[in-house]
Amino acid sequence: MKRYIQILAAVCSIAFSFAANAQERVYVSTDKDCYLAGEDIWISAFCMDENKGVLGGISKVAYIEFHTNEGVATTVKIGLKGGRGCGKLQIPFSFPTGNYSIVAYTKLHGGNSTGAFNGKIITIFNTLSSSRVEGGVEVVKSGDPVRGSGVPHSGSNAISLDVQQENGDGDAFPVVMRNLSGNALSVGVSVYHLDEVNALVGEWGYNGTSLLERRGDFERTGKVDYAGEVIRARVTPKGGDAASMRDKMIYMSAMGNTDDIFVNSADEKGEVVYYTNNIYDARDLVFEVVGDTSKAYDVEILKDTYIHKAAEIPVLRISPKMQYALLQRGLDMQIVKRFEADTIFNLMDRRANSFIGTVQPQVYNLDDYTRFPVMEEVIREYVKDLRVRREGGETVLRIMWESREKALVLLDGVPVLDHSQVVKLDPMLVKQIVVYPRRYILNNLIYDGIVKFNTYKDDMAGLKMGKNVTVESHKGVQYPLAFLGSGIRGSSNYPNFNGTIYWNPLVEVDADGTFEFECVKPQCKGKFKIVVEGVDARGKEIYTSTTFTID
Repeated sequence: MKRYIQILAAVCSIAFSFAANAQERVYVSTDKDCYLAGEDIWISAFCMDENKGVLGGISKVAYIEFHTNEGVATTVKIGLKGGRGCGKLQIPFSFPTGNYSIVAYTKLHGGNSTGAFNGKIITIFNTLSSSRVEGGVEVVKSGDPVRGSGVPHSGSNAISLDVQQENGDGDAFPVVMRNLSGNALSVGVSVYHLDEVNALVGEWGYNGTSLLERRGDFERTGKVDYAGEVIRARVTPKGGDAASMRDKMIYMSAMGNTDDIFVNSADEKGEVVYYTNNIYDARDLVFEVVGDTSKAYDVEILKDTYIHKAAEIPVLRISPKMQYALLQRGLDMQIVKRFEADTIFNLMDRRANSFIGTVQPQVYNLDDYTRFPVMEEVIREYVKDLRVRREGGETVLRIMWESREKALVLLDGVPVLDHSQVVKLDPMLVKQIVVYPRRYILNNLIYDGIVKFNTYKDDMAGLKMGKNVTVESHKGVQYPLAFLGSGIRGSSNYPNFNGTIYWNPLVEVDADGTFEFECVKPQCKGKFKIVVEGVDARGKEIYTSTTFTID
């Protein structure tokens, strides 16, 4: 056990040593430049090691802020793997019409701004509200087209794009991308509709910089998300002194039947730090102080506060001539959202998060057995790897393999330290019991096995936790999603009015290799644009685009 802690400390020391010399910058590309409130902004993140000029860095989280001249509208967290990551933001309907600048950084270089961040500019129209960014919108009375001030990219001969509509099968058609650069590529690929809104705003929008030109300077913080997002919390006893929390063990877990479970001890200020491998999506975090269940605690998730400044954001110019185009695109967006489901998206590779490892569990699906009305009877009759014991007046669950320590009991992913509470559950509310028969170490706590009780509704079967348990909401990193069209191909019931018909944020192409993908034909017609943007293995920017027409 002591050796385990020494190894962990050595790994942390090495990570922080690298951090002391690292210089990270985060760059962002999106699927397009012009959006409506309610649409998705698809994000591809590139974390560059500026000392070496290549992808990398040690941070495993990128922070993406959306700024107007009124300040920060929202922040999105993107998990990084090998310097690359992706996610999406569904634009809230509270966002006012205007131009937004994207400011991106890692925690290591995310202190106060030392220079304004020159980020990518995107345009957002809110067709369901008359709200506008204060001082950020100019109404042009004339009927002339209103175009942005963006600068066209010079393009690159490193990639060729071949749209093969004649080889399609009616529902979709292939696109072949060939790497002519001689270096391996890491890029994002987008295919989107150049509708009338894009034409009126301008195909290049308000962007005046290319990918690797979008930069700004921040103070070094000395903090780093070296394994995943580092979560800090302050736990204090109600009506008590924070100093009394010193060395108390506190569990943190995420509700939702996952393996996001962490435990650490508090310091003399009641502060506790959890080194996660990234907790995905908006989740309720459960904090449980080990000890007296009758004592109540206050929990505050601590967040770093820094001043980040965006470079001057251009004023969005709008005119009455845009009304019909915006109404049409707004109608398309509402139709898509009405029929949207998680199954139409594609989950990309993400960092492994489970401390359970690859051990083969014993799974007991209770629907396969005759139901007993008492959970203890279910365990005794069916779950051969598990036993209910009475030890010193306490109900304990133990794994049947010479176990000396208690098992770690999880109810929908949340640790339940009082095993009697699980034994009292109504078995009709439990779908599955899963047993992991091996030893596990969480911090300095040892468990001989893990037992997971999974309910049908992931609601912990209405279990009433002790006063020592507190639940706090938390916005984790985005799920790494793509929209490849495979979830809607061949579906005659899905109204495909998506403005972006293909988005793959994490495309890796070998030197002189090819990448072929299929575009599902949308129900909207007209001009479409393919954009390939990213970097090569030497850290050189890659950009290629082409247009085609769907009749």
